[in-house]
Amino acid sequence: MNIEDLDEKEGSGGGFTSDQPKHKQFIKMLTFRVVPAYYKEIDKVAKHKNMSVSKLIRTYIKEGMKKDGELTDKEEKEFEV
Repeated sequence: MNIEDLDEKEGSGGGFTSDQPKHKQFIKMLTFRVVPAYYKEIDKVAKHKNMSVSKLIRTYIKEGMKKDGELTDKEEKEFEV
């Protein structure tokens, strides 16, 4: 299944719910590993900005997508940080 198939299913009311198996719920989730030294630095920035590491990373991703013109105004409003 490719990403276009997922978008079609979500748009047709077949969105992902908690009733689905985790491997289907996480299909659009981004996961990455950060070495401990980098994590400490990211954590320092997050604490300085009074936010969680997760929110800081989501904010940076959203800002980068806006800068690159990857988000429309509607998509930007739907992109929750």
